[in-house]
Amino acid sequence: MNTDKVLYKSILEEEFAKRTEKNPRYSLRAMAKALGIEPSALSEILSEKRIPSYKMAQKILAAINLSPEEEDQFMASLATTHQSRGLERLNPVFKRMKVKRTPKDLSIDFFRVVGDWYHYAILMLTYIDGFNADPKWIASQISISEMEAKLALKRLLELGLLKKEKGKLHCWNGHFTTADKQITTSALRRRQKQILEKSIHSLENDPIEIRSHTAMTMAVNMSKVAEAKNLIEEFTNKMSQLVESGKRQRVYEFHVGFFPLQKAKG
Repeated sequence: MNTDKVLYKSILEEEFAKRTEKNPRYSLRAMAKALGIEPSALSEILSEKRIPSYKMAQKILAAINLSPEEEDQFMASLATTHQSRGLERLNPVFKRMKVKRTPKDLSIDFFRVVGDWYHYAILMLTYIDGFNADPKWIASQISISEMEAKLALKRLLELGLLKKEKGKLHCWNGHFTTADKQITTSALRRRQKQILEKSIHSLENDPIEIRSHTAMTMAVNMSKVAEAKNLIEEFTNKMSQLVESGKRQRVYEFHVGFFPLQKAKG
């Protein structure tokens, strides 16, 4: 199916994901109420069993915070879908709209993959015995919503980081980068913040036997900082080789903190 035709659905899915991040108990029923439409209508739109009318689209756009460009993309994707159906009674707005087909911009998906911790966790889950590609199972394993798991799988597949072979999902073993360092840098900051929050949760909830939180306050020679960072990278690679050898049974996060507590002079 052409991704242009269902871009409006992707925008709604992203909006729902944003709301569930803030409130894990947020439901499709709650979002439907916020959009001013019936829950059954929203469910059918997301499952591609229903296409929003022009009137419904206007109601949806009035209820969510999109940029003018995103609103144009939303309406253009709807127009493409309605035009492709060849209906005689086509809304005049959709009928007049000239839709320029362009490849889907994956920069947003890339940002989410780099910036949200659970994408890496899902990739690592594929190595665990008993891995199940069902979003409900994935969500239960790493404590995210089923919708987050569903959208994450979709992004990872579209970016080629997950591959489907013989009906099973496999993690792509290569490296992925972007030429846009602004995307990478801001996304990595977002991920590191999330990892620190997950680390605090582990500190407060996991028994000491299955975790390690180590801290040491030091007065350092600043000329040695670059060398220290290289040592951390070497140690990280050795840790990976050690714990990822043999049978893999559980997904872990490894984080080492080394940062100044004192403000720079002048």
